[in-house]
Amino acid sequence: MKIALLGSLGNINRFVVPELVKQGHEVTVVTSSEARVPQIEALGAKAAVGTMTDVSFLTKTFTNKEVVYLMVSGASQGGDLNQELLEQGKIFRQAISEANVHKLVQLSSVGADAGPEAGSVHAYHYLEAELKKMTDVDIAIVRPVGFYNNLYGDLSTIKEQHAIYSNIPANVVRKYVAPQDIAAVVLPLILAVPKGVTVRYVVSDTFTIDEFIESLAKEANLPDLHFVPISDEAFAQSLLERKVPKAIVKAFVTSSQYQKDPKQIYGDLTERNTKIGTFKLTDFVAQYAQAIKAPKTHHRSSTIVD
Repeated sequence: MKIALLGSLGNINRFVVPELVKQGHEVTVVTSSEARVPQIEALGAKAAVGTMTDVSFLTKTFTNKEVVYLMVSGASQGGDLNQELLEQGKIFRQAISEANVHKLVQLSSVGADAGPEAGSVHAYHYLEAELKKMTDVDIAIVRPVGFYNNLYGDLSTIKEQHAIYSNIPANVVRKYVAPQDIAAVVLPLILAVPKGVTVRYVVSDTFTIDEFIESLAKEANLPDLHFVPISDEAFAQSLLERKVPKAIVKAFVTSSQYQKDPKQIYGDLTERNTKIGTFKLTDFVAQYAQAIKAPKTHHRSSTIVD
């Protein structure tokens, strides 16, 4: 098959692209960086250099493709997240329609079907809604839960203070996912997009921050690793210090409030629509312990503003 994928060689595509090429498919990878071209071509794929906001570029890239994989990448512009993803959805819809593509896989997020109370992840609702307007296109929507990598947002305080700060209580049950487990769901969907509009959730493991701390303390030999509860206001300030645009800090605080009730954020996950992956807490903790020991780290959280 002829397949186009957004996302360059990021978290998920670094697993998906080599496998598609290995199976003999003609793969085109969209990247905004010329520097990525040699790496993409070394895998046996074609590179298309451009941006996801360029309708003409996307239309040209998607033309004659049997399947397209869509995802939102790059930093937020710091405005209204809902409006940004609504506009991106319109761009995707126009390019897909003009390129006459009839099968696509869309990477979305848990919480996309919730209301404004879901905060930042609610923005994906607008993206999905635009795509669903194409009644002649089969759409497989993949909604992962929070990335394990989000926990790297605490790396500096773990290193310096042996502490994790959060406005979400440490005993709240939360779900996390690894890129390779998302890839394990995305890949078969690309190869066989189901008829109509379908939704799949992806989870690697379920645990509390208390359990994360207990496991990491042993693995990294940090017996005094501890949790420090903070207010929503303090969380907002920490986001500002991490260069999150002020205009969207409120949406992230609202999202964190939504996550305090697992029944809300995970209410739509069922045994039938949810894939449980193989990368577990113990695997991530081993990886995290190495990041703690390293003098420098390239690990970072995975959010819509990255």
